[in-house]
Amino acid sequence: MTALLECGDTVADSTVERSAEEFFRSLSSAGRSALVLDFDGTLAPFEIDPTTVRPWPGILELLQQIQDSSRTNLAIITGRQAQEVSQLLPLRIPFDIWGLHGAERLHPDGKLERDELPLQDTQALIDARALLQSIQLPQGIRIENKWNAIVLHWRGISRRLSQAVSEYAECVLLPFASNSSLQIFPFDCGIELRSGHNKGDAVRTLLDELPGDAPVAYLGDDATDEDAFQALLGRGLCVLVRPQWRPSHAHLWLRAPAQLRCFLTAWLAALRH
Repeated sequence: MTALLECGDTVADSTVERSAEEFFRSLSSAGRSALVLDFDGTLAPFEIDPTTVRPWPGILELLQQIQDSSRTNLAIITGRQAQEVSQLLPLRIPFDIWGLHGAERLHPDGKLERDELPLQDTQALIDARALLQSIQLPQGIRIENKWNAIVLHWRGISRRLSQAVSEYAECVLLPFASNSSLQIFPFDCGIELRSGHNKGDAVRTLLDELPGDAPVAYLGDDATDEDAFQALLGRGLCVLVRPQWRPSHAHLWLRAPAQLRCFLTAWLAALRH
């Protein structure tokens, strides 16, 4: 853990610091471990145009070295579609990618699994899309359609307008959640109407596939990552990665990219110990 602490880690107290150090010690002696990460906001900066997003400098190389150790299973759990992330993280060794917050899973062998949506959810999404096409949304809102969700983004607008836009978007989407099993998930600069599994479900599945003593860490930035943190509590290390602290179930808080690189460097050092 020394390399991480030398980079100015914002560990909350001595108890948390000891917990992190114990985690890295267990990692150094473990035959198998798992590093699970969100993508946008964690491994890569947010951009208004999501097609322009690339990992922070140096991150891809560190993940590749961790993979090359053959002692850590790498997995990504993201709000993007799984196949999209496989192109943004071109590592030599295929890895698990959970897309759409856990509603789909792209296995290392290329097999893609997807949730089967209830008919009422499918119809509610169709109706919601039709409504959004028929009304004039406030300027700055971008609509993203996914097979299991509708996402409204407003990244890039002023903070003064953000709260009003958020309240308006929730009012528009709320009736569709009330009449189906769809759920509404607010996140930084956006809101999502979604069906299917969440990141916590994905983490629980991954844990079931690992030995009970395998060290596991999850790194994420957004409110949607809290499901993953809660699923990992008592079993692994939860790391919040974002510029400012917010209330969270995470054990550690890191700022990207510098402290993120330090964390991954410490992970790699533990594997080589």
